[in-house]
Amino acid sequence: MSGRLAAPIGILDEHPEWSARLIAELEHRRLPFEKVDHSSHAFDPRDRAPRYAVIVNRTSPSSHRRGHGGVLFYTEGLLAYWESLGIPVINPVAAFRFEKSKALQAGLFERVGVRYPRTVVVNHRDQVLKASGELRFPVLVKPNVGGSGALIERFDARADLEARIAALDFGPDGTALVQEYVESEEGAIVRVEVMDDRYLYAIRIVRTATDFNLCPADICQLPAPPASADLGACPVEAKPGLSVTRYDPPAQVVDQVLALARAASIDIGGIEYLVGRADGRVYYYDVNATSNFVANAPAVLGFDPIPLFTDYIVRRAVGASR
Repeated sequence: MSGRLAAPIGILDEHPEWSARLIAELEHRRLPFEKVDHSSHAFDPRDRAPRYAVIVNRTSPSSHRRGHGGVLFYTEGLLAYWESLGIPVINPVAAFRFEKSKALQAGLFERVGVRYPRTVVVNHRDQVLKASGELRFPVLVKPNVGGSGALIERFDARADLEARIAALDFGPDGTALVQEYVESEEGAIVRVEVMDDRYLYAIRIVRTATDFNLCPADICQLPAPPASADLGACPVEAKPGLSVTRYDPPAQVVDQVLALARAASIDIGGIEYLVGRADGRVYYYDVNATSNFVANAPAVLGFDPIPLFTDYIVRRAVGASR
């Protein structure tokens, strides 16, 4: 699908490469677009001219790991401004809030009624030991603002946590999750991708080496997190030591994923879960409103999702309702 647009497509993305495949498809179709790098940006709320036909929000919480921490909080105001002009935003400000807050994600899991690892949200080191008293070890301490497993630490015993407590890094907003560690069957996680309130595909990612940063698409070039960061997966790079295959999740999981995406206002993104080795139950643990899709998609999936994504962008740009 292509079409004549009255204004360009705006791609909001501070990463130099994450949108390369999408941009190539837009160029192939000769669609007007502008890549908006909001790591250095400004807007005037008095300017009421809608300069874009649609905004594609590709802001990642990992921006703070690239020296662009200001993007995390600036994006909310910028998206709200564009939305106030009536510009359609794919993954709007409501979705972005879930993208950058694991505390909100835990609340989402609770509200929708899906299983997730037992979690306590804290904003001070003094609360970490107190929270761990309510949980079963091993536990993870996760910064609220994620990004490819960054800064996640695992503790197998309370003594280990006590020894490390003063050095814990809660990340850019000073909030963290203390969470029971759930070991997955075969070291695997599943990422289910959705688009426009429909199931798109799922991939199963199995760790075959010691790298716990389960990233199976193109560009996740962040430093590898500690080998404890099992639940910090960010499936965006086909890395050595990972096995990435197409997967057909159970129908109940697909229904739950769609319910989660709907409740989080996600137009396109991925929901991640694992199956606990000890009990065989599904545990949801991450919500992603930024999708780079799996690397080498035609070989892994049998199709390329980028043209479908572009079709959806055009539909929204020409006025199709969300």
